[in-house]
Amino acid sequence: MKKVWAILIWGVLVFAIGTYLDKVRELLMSGNDLVQTYVVRFGIGFVLVIVVVLVGKGLRKWVGRNNGLEPGDWFMIGAVAWVIEGGYGWLMDPRQTVDIRLYDTMFVIARLQAIGAVVILYALIGVIYYQWPRMNKSLGFIHFFVTQAALYVMLWMRYFNPAYEVRGYLEWHEFQKYQFVSGGYEVMALLVVVAQVLFVLNLFLMLISRVRRVRRRSANGRFRG
Repeated sequence: MKKVWAILIWGVLVFAIGTYLDKVRELLMSGNDLVQTYVVRFGIGFVLVIVVVLVGKGLRKWVGRNNGLEPGDWFMIGAVAWVIEGGYGWLMDPRQTVDIRLYDTMFVIARLQAIGAVVILYALIGVIYYQWPRMNKSLGFIHFFVTQAALYVMLWMRYFNPAYEVRGYLEWHEFQKYQFVSGGYEVMALLVVVAQVLFVLNLFLMLISRVRRVRRRSANGRFRG
């Protein structure tokens, strides 16, 4: 039960960190007052860092060092954070969309649906990590943090283009200059794919190791018999 509470609390903290970083980006892009941007926002960031460190240490002592957070736990934490972000974004603007440019075509997807898909993906991956806890933990942590960072840029950050901050859409000449932003999304999408390939590789290596252990035990049993 302690692990469940730790996952929920960390999910709220991950949401707070993601929202804070997005607000700082929004202020920097919209050209607001520098004092407000650098003093107030980074002051809030400093306080947030202190809160995360203190809460993290407290949760570690409460849960126990021998019962720390595993890769599956972090994917569940991510799922909680994305659920909160989806609800928050829907309350702020139910019409939010994710615009994906591919060559000369712009695909528009409801942002809430995209976030829902991320939540389902995270939950499924978390269950797989729980089902096979012998998977390499280091690869599992890399899998989570690379996936989270790339999806954060793709879906959590509202937009790279300052025009969106004012109007919420792009005019034609802005659409034509969208290649740089589109390239950034393509790189992030590639990172997501690479992270999932790493996950499959981790699962495959674990299954091979499991088969070898079973064969070794079987061979030892026959030798003793």
